Amino acid sequence: MQSEIDLIKAFRGGDKRAVEYLMESYKGVVNKIARVMYVKGGDRDDVVQEGMIALYNAIVTYDIASKVSFSTYATECIKNRILDCMRSGNRLKNKALSESLPITSLDDINITGLSPEEIAISAEEVDALRSVIDEKLTKDEIKILDLYYEGMSYAEIAQTLDKNTKYVDNALQRIRRKIRLNVRM
Repeated sequence: MQSEIDLIKAFRGGDKRAVEYLMESYKGVVNKIARVMYVKGGDRDDVVQEGMIALYNAIVTYDIASKVSFSTYATECIKNRILDCMRSGNRLKNKALSESLPITSLDDINITGLSPEEIAISAEEVDALRSVIDEKLTKDEIKILDLYYEGMSYAEIAQTLDKNTKYVDNALQRIRRKIRLNVRM
C-alpha cells in the first residue's frame, strides 16, 4: 500500500487512480466532519459535497515538504471549507447552504449516527466554547464575533461599529488566541 505522500506524487504525475483512492479513503473523514457540522435547515449532501471539494483541493495544494501530516492538513481544509460555506450561506451568497445557521447549542447539531461518546464530546466542546465566550471575551469582542459569524467582512464589521478594519482584525486575532488558549478541542 502506498503512503499518502506517494499517492499525492502519483496524482501530480498524472495517475488519476491515485486521487480516486485518496478521495475514497477519506470519504469517512468527510462524512464524520459533515455529520458533526451539519445544522438544522441545511442539506447534508451539500455539506458532504463541500467537504469532498475541500479534500480534493487539499490533495492539490498540500506541500509535500510540510511537517504537518496530510491527514491533519486535509481535516483542517475540510472543516474550514464547510465553515466558510456556512458563513457564505448566512450572507445568502451560497444557495446550497443558505438555510445554515451558526451552531449555538448542541440542539443545533444533527446527532444522528453519532456514538454516545461523540455526543458527549460535542456537548463538552459547545459548553467550553460558550464558557470562554462568556468569561474571557469583552462585550466588544462578543459583538465582533457575532457579526463575523453572521458573515460580515472585516470592512462591514468596522463600518457597523464605527471602527477601522485593523481594530476588527486585532480583535478577531485576540478572540482566536483566547479561544485557543482556553478551549482544548
